[in-house]
Amino acid sequence: MPGSDEPNLSEEENLDALVAEYEDSEEGKAAGEPTPETRAEKLTKLFYNTPEMQECRQTADSIQTRLNPEDTVRVQLEVPREFIRLTEFLEQKRATAAGVEPLPPPQVLNQILLNELHDQLHGLITGPARFRYYRDLWNRFCDTQGAPDQKLPDPLAGAGEGGEGPF
Repeated sequence: MPGSDEPNLSEEENLDALVAEYEDSEEGKAAGEPTPETRAEKLTKLFYNTPEMQECRQTADSIQTRLNPEDTVRVQLEVPREFIRLTEFLEQKRATAAGVEPLPPPQVLNQILLNELHDQLHGLITGPARFRYYRDLWNRFCDTQGAPDQKLPDPLAGAGEGGEGPF
């Protein structure tokens, strides 16, 4: 091992010598250069400091903090009759599998809406790029920062026949 043949060096001095030797090597110099991940992390930090992303974070955090399942607002939905039929059909299958009575369609639809809204809030907090507005905002930001290689594709752009899955 290079540098370890010095009998008077302490372990710490020996380690320092090995680190210095590595940093001076071609491999060490290459490892010290910024990587795409480092660039992406820097861009992300800058992006989260934009007014739009500060507003996004503040709004999402406020909603999450103040969310009270008991503080509700009644809304009325107009749903095509066949979607009610679909809801009843799927709820019957769920209830049969669970060995329970099916829930009425308004209760099922309420839960579906609550689940979707919780999912949207979670997405806004953990990955706002799932929303087109924020994905487009990120892509424009990447263009202005000279980082077109960091842009995010539209996940629906390539959707179509021949997807993965058993069906």
